[in-house]
Amino acid sequence: MKKLNNRAGLPRIQQQQGAILVFCLIFLTVLTMMGVSGMESTTLEERMSANMVDKERAFNAADTALQAAEAWLILQDTLPITSTDGSTTVWGEDDPDLGLDTADGMYWWEHANVTAAWWTANGDAPANVPVVATQPRYLIEEYKTVDTGQSIAVGGGETTVPRIFHRITAAGWGIANTTSAVVQATFVQTYD
Repeated sequence: MKKLNNRAGLPRIQQQQGAILVFCLIFLTVLTMMGVSGMESTTLEERMSANMVDKERAFNAADTALQAAEAWLILQDTLPITSTDGSTTVWGEDDPDLGLDTADGMYWWEHANVTAAWWTANGDAPANVPVVATQPRYLIEEYKTVDTGQSIAVGGGETTVPRIFHRITAAGWGIANTTSAVVQATFVQTYD
């Protein structure tokens, strides 16, 4: 019987160099780096999505407060009395800037120290808004009274009814107190 020292074409152990092992390790390293990069990208996208949802929640809360202020003004039959401290719900023009540095030319709602605590102390709150860090608030300012200009009564001998302009500023917060949105609207109405 004939003995075979080597099976059909298989290299002997002493002759193997391990090239496939090195190639596989490099290939696995590349795949691992791609996986880690993909996970980091996914994590970043999740954070961006959560921030966008929180910003949208803050905007919706502010819009809810704005609509509540408009509804309050619609229900008023007579011109609301203004105050310098907001005790009558309607502030005089630029009165909410009490205690703020007005020399810098910024509007009161743009100041850094107009925080959630400031809004809580000075603003009015609508009905309860769920899943927000701080309930939204609004301020109404009597902005301007216009008793001239376009009127259906021009030339008809009728008197022009004054129109009162109110500036409504509303602030809302998201799930995090660091996410906020401020919206404004001008509301025009005539009163008896």
